[in-house]
Amino acid sequence: MHEGMVLRIGAMLLGYPEKARLEAALTAVREIGDAPEPLVRFLEAASMLQETDLEQQYVATFDFREDLSLYLTFQELGDARDRAPALLALKEHLRRCGYECPDEELPDYLPLLLEFLAERWPSREDPLERRIAHALHGIAGRMDAGSTYLPLVQAILQALPAPAEGSGANPPRGDEEDRALPYPLRYL
Repeated sequence: MHEGMVLRIGAMLLGYPEKARLEAALTAVREIGDAPEPLVRFLEAASMLQETDLEQQYVATFDFREDLSLYLTFQELGDARDRAPALLALKEHLRRCGYECPDEELPDYLPLLLEFLAERWPSREDPLERRIAHALHGIAGRMDAGSTYLPLVQAILQALPAPAEGSGANPPRGDEEDRALPYPLRYL
């Protein structure tokens, strides 16, 4: 299964859980085959749960834990004042790339950004890819080992570039690629 399809399925499943999304993902994985092992593990575990149980796990994982927030600018900037201009700049970047964000969602919502990357597949030239990978890598590192959602995040990470060598908690600062990103990053 190529990375673009993993990103598309990951975007669908990382959003708030719905039975129809789960069934569509299961069908796609069965038809296409060759899915990453963590994605198969997530689908097997999620399909064994009642929808309300999966919803409760989703809320407990992503909505009640700020350190697992599914918003890129929150992962990068926290709740800082810089976040509002960053959201506007990101929305404009996506618009320049031909991607219109739905009005009901912020432009830094990671499932939306994964969908954006999947639509652009295989170009993979967007500098957001590296930032999304870094944010998801941090989220995966802070998730409980037994979380139902950990294998899903791991599967998505397999489709993205690895974080920069030696980047630790924050990616390298000030290189040419960072300056080309849709808005400046400020890591403390």
